Amino acid sequence: MTDSSPPAIAGRLTLHLAHPHPLGLERLKGIGPKTAARMRERGILDQLHLLLHMPRKYRPTYRFWPGQALLERRASFVEVIGQISHVLPPARHSRAPLEVRLQVDDAEFKLIWFNLAFPGFVKRFRPGDWMRVEGKLDHERDPPQMVHPNFEILRGEETRAPRTEVVPIYSSMEEVRDSLLPPAITQAFELLHADLQEGLPAHLLQEHQLPTLADALRVIHVLRPYDDLERFRQELITARNRLIYQEFFDLQLALTERYIAQRRAAQAPRLTERTLGRELLKKIPFELTGDQKKAIATIADDLSTRVPMRRLLQGDVGSGKTVVALLSAAIAIANGHQVAILAPTEILARQHARNAHALFEALDIPHALLVGSQPAAERRDTLARLAQGDLPLVIGTHALFQNEVRFQSLALVIVDEQHKFGVDQRDSLLAKGQDPHLLAMTATPIPRSLAHAVFGDLDLTLIREKPPGRKPVRTELRDRSRAPKIYDYVKERIQQTGEQAYFVYPLVEASEAAANRRSVTEEAERLANGPLKGLRLGVLHGRMDGAAKDAVMQRFANADIDVLCATTVVEVGVDVPNATLMIIENPEVFGLSQLHQLRGRVGRGSADSMCILIAGFTLTEDAERRLAAFVQTDDGFELAETDLSIRGPGEFLGVKQAGLPEFRFGDVLRDAHWLQAARQDARRLLLGDASR
Repeated sequence: MTDSSPPAIAGRLTLHLAHPHPLGLERLKGIGPKTAARMRERGILDQLHLLLHMPRKYRPTYRFWPGQALLERRASFVEVIGQISHVLPPARHSRAPLEVRLQVDDAEFKLIWFNLAFPGFVKRFRPGDWMRVEGKLDHERDPPQMVHPNFEILRGEETRAPRTEVVPIYSSMEEVRDSLLPPAITQAFELLHADLQEGLPAHLLQEHQLPTLADALRVIHVLRPYDDLERFRQELITARNRLIYQEFFDLQLALTERYIAQRRAAQAPRLTERTLGRELLKKIPFELTGDQKKAIATIADDLSTRVPMRRLLQGDVGSGKTVVALLSAAIAIANGHQVAILAPTEILARQHARNAHALFEALDIPHALLVGSQPAAERRDTLARLAQGDLPLVIGTHALFQNEVRFQSLALVIVDEQHKFGVDQRDSLLAKGQDPHLLAMTATPIPRSLAHAVFGDLDLTLIREKPPGRKPVRTELRDRSRAPKIYDYVKERIQQTGEQAYFVYPLVEASEAAANRRSVTEEAERLANGPLKGLRLGVLHGRMDGAAKDAVMQRFANADIDVLCATTVVEVGVDVPNATLMIIENPEVFGLSQLHQLRGRVGRGSADSMCILIAGFTLTEDAERRLAAFVQTDDGFELAETDLSIRGPGEFLGVKQAGLPEFRFGDVLRDAHWLQAARQDARRLLLGDASR
């Protein structure tokens, strides 16, 4: 293999050489074809990959120290030179071990060998002879002992200078000898280090006080003596930081290049007419918050240029992102262009359609829904009107990606719940227009470090302010023993006030059930025939077809259903102001951001609202932390940080669906400051302005 660039993995650090080198693993001493094949099966494809195979730990080995000094330090791994004082072979037919006593200066060590007491082996040890011995020293024995140490019989007394070496220890590979990796990696480093491409500008290395790539890999892999272990620890931290920073920098450089490419030579429609937006503002029956006004002003400025907008609008539950999105759509429509709003579920798409209808109907702006479940005739009509330019606004789900969906003049794409879609999906919709603008939105607050890793090619706008008058939702955590009283409270409150409630479950059917987890179909039937008998119950879950879901939601919105038993399909897109109670069964199985979205379904009217968590009897430590944090705050951004710290970035978003890079060294939570620095440096390098 002569390729100097191993296959790149998105987000992962890769090494490159200035000149081609033979990189086959078989070229390294001790690695034959079979061993190389086993290593390739485990992702180590060549010598460059081998240099990125990190030690799992380091082992200090004290070589040739005085015996008493080793005892005082309680050194575990040692190499010593000493004189044999006694040889104690086991009795004939005994299963006892061979024991050799070794005098190391003023200390005595015991050497033990099991099942090796045959004459030829015992004769190798003679009192008065000198030995070099290396192994693990057990200080719990008296005298301290080594079992099956490596040894060499010397011709006489030798004196060597004491030193301490830090030995890298690598994870074991099946059918690959542990002793093979360290020398192979050292050899690969010696062969390649002089030709490694640096990858970072010199001024950034100096600014962040980071070593060169070759020096970082030398610290990590190459066994060297250290007089001061603390100095090694600091050098190792700096070396690892170098790899973390470069991994983040490479990603941010690629994202910034993408950011530039999307804008270079692009001819996005200039959307300068604002009349329709102003007309809509007059019809909104409430005052916009300061954050909403700032967001709209920023978006309007973006839309007025030939450079395509690429903006991510983050807002907490109930912060009013939808109004901002529809006002943005109005700007594009006022300029004679078309707008597409993409939602991850039919429920959310239909909710957006209802909101658009409420705002746009009086201004006679045509709009339509495009989802998988609609009748064929309705779908054909919508597609035809889109292609002819007679339909300025379409709201849809994944159906918008299909080839037959064509626009005459698509100027703005609005993607809701952006993290539910991959970059390729987003781009496929943008490709249906001539450099259209993009407004991505999420009601799931994403910590800034994670947003930079996943959406680094987007500009960020935050809406943290809540509309005035919204009451906080009281949140309580109860165990299952309190469930009967909770059911009684819900029934009594609904009967007295006419308000409505959600009951949310983790499963659709009982047959799916893991231990002690409730299913929506089974529980809805139990509640209807028991604790909530006399109330009107409805069921909603993801396996229902679109028309059935819409019918249930419409009945709930019309107050024809008192209690909606649902799965997390109600997580986003459901806006029923009369719903004041959110009961979440088995909350311990949900993430914090998901719980926060569910809680956001209530508290949308003037009445006091409650969110009650009915937890299982046995909670893990993580679940207890998560639920305690949820009860204590209703700040979605604060909860998102907590959720990220507990679950990690992959589980927080879902690596595959979110497009989260799979970093080899970096962690977006632990190393957030390096990610921020890499983003600023990449943007300063390519844009001349780190703040953009």
